[in-house]
Amino acid sequence: MVAVEMTVDEVDNFLRRQGSGTLSLADGAESYAVPESFGYDGEHLYFQLVQTDDSRKMQFIERTEVATLTAWHEEPPRSVVVHGAIEPVPETEEAAAANAIAENATVPTLNVLPDRTLDELGMTYYRLVPAERSGRKFGVAPKAE
Repeated sequence: MVAVEMTVDEVDNFLRRQGSGTLSLADGAESYAVPESFGYDGEHLYFQLVQTDDSRKMQFIERTEVATLTAWHEEPPRSVVVHGAIEPVPETEEAAAANAIAENATVPTLNVLPDRTLDELGMTYYRLVPAERSGRKFGVAPKAE
């Protein structure tokens, strides 16, 4: 199968349409990856993270220097990888995060923490600030020049 690098515009369009992927975090040599919905505004990837007080995900976020989001689609086969810092969204920018999430996140319809009540859960906006983005499309032969 032939793999071809996606253009910057193709990567941006893919991220605007995809809405979910795997967020990978790291604490030294230990890693933690979790499926997450995201919104993309052309500059940042936004997440509305649901957590408990003892959340492993939040422990990793606090220690992660460079996070990675991997998003993919099977038909047609495409994948995008984004690396960058992950940080809380300032309160003054939460509306922008909410808008990006509303526009293209794939929000799960099930309770991701079924053994917890809603009053035990917190919700926090985070954003991944891309330092590097790349994408591949598969099964596409390069154009002859």
